[in-house]
Amino acid sequence: MARTIREILGLVLRYGQRLLVYPAAFEPLAYRIPWGMPDIPYMAPLLKTPDGIDLTCYLFPQTRTSLTSSCKEVYIYSNPYDNPSPFVDERVELTEAAAEARATVIVFHGDLMHNYHCFLTASVLHQMKCNVFLLSYRGYGFSGGKPTEAGLRIDAQTALDYILSQPYLAHVPIIVCGHSLGGGVAIDLASRNSSRVAAVMVSNTFTSIPDIVRTWPIIGPLSFICTQKWRSIDKLRLIPTTTPILMISGRRDDVIPVQLMDKLWQAAQKRGLPRKSWFRWSVPWSAPDDTETVSDVLPEHDKFVMMEYVTHGSIFDCRIYFDAMIKAVEAQTQNRPHPAQANTANRIPDRRWRYQYPNVIIIQDPAEA
Repeated sequence: MARTIREILGLVLRYGQRLLVYPAAFEPLAYRIPWGMPDIPYMAPLLKTPDGIDLTCYLFPQTRTSLTSSCKEVYIYSNPYDNPSPFVDERVELTEAAAEARATVIVFHGDLMHNYHCFLTASVLHQMKCNVFLLSYRGYGFSGGKPTEAGLRIDAQTALDYILSQPYLAHVPIIVCGHSLGGGVAIDLASRNSSRVAAVMVSNTFTSIPDIVRTWPIIGPLSFICTQKWRSIDKLRLIPTTTPILMISGRRDDVIPVQLMDKLWQAAQKRGLPRKSWFRWSVPWSAPDDTETVSDVLPEHDKFVMMEYVTHGSIFDCRIYFDAMIKAVEAQTQNRPHPAQANTANRIPDRRWRYQYPNVIIIQDPAEA
């Protein structure tokens, strides 16, 4: 026990706040082997960020077969611990079928997760005839680099830019979806790309990291020293009122206080209302009537789903969670005109990765995948 405590203290001293905000990023690589793969074809894009970090991602595009097939029971197969080498690897290429999907959903995982923990979510969304992209933040999964707020913001933008560079994926509405920390990543990305993101879906997320720390005993008053802030509550006002926001709250969340989710929802509903200017007397460009009009259109399509007996992690086990996502996607994509045929010219170079226990193999030529 003493040794364990010393090890924990050593990690905290070495990595500081990043260990508390991004804990799974500091797990040994041997613990990051995916449990298994969804029983659907996939691609494994290897994205390069502007600052040179490789991100190992998953993409589940719609195919002609998946578009015409009926829904089936979600099934995750292959236990990598039983037979870690080689790992099951079923791959497809992007075709015109992806341009006929109902939406392209970018999924951002939580702080205690890796992107493969979202395989069940990906399977359900794929059955809903959506293209699904699972981002792996820097430091997580098999991605390079070390996690920071600035770094994860770059990672999210890199994922969106990749989607936009693929004509078949960009021809349909782009929806961002995030759980816990991923909710902060999704809101931040949507606030910076208001004309590109069609809808936002978040679950069990927060107003900001300092707000979470303030609820902790003893160290709560030290929240002002937080370097990783993720101020979602301040970024919501930058998301247009015409962009639907779905928030799902497990009311027995044992990680993030539910009142923070309530405050986030209240902030979302104030989009478009006059906003108080706290700097009226110090900022020369403040409005003379002490208000700032953000929009003339109030939110009409936002939805807040409360699940009374659900904790922070078990939210992914609840059918109502997926049902809410289905309704959000249907509301966003109904009556959408059929996309024109995609132009595949000028696509960015395609890089793939493959996991071959115990190493990640980088594939420069997709034909070698």
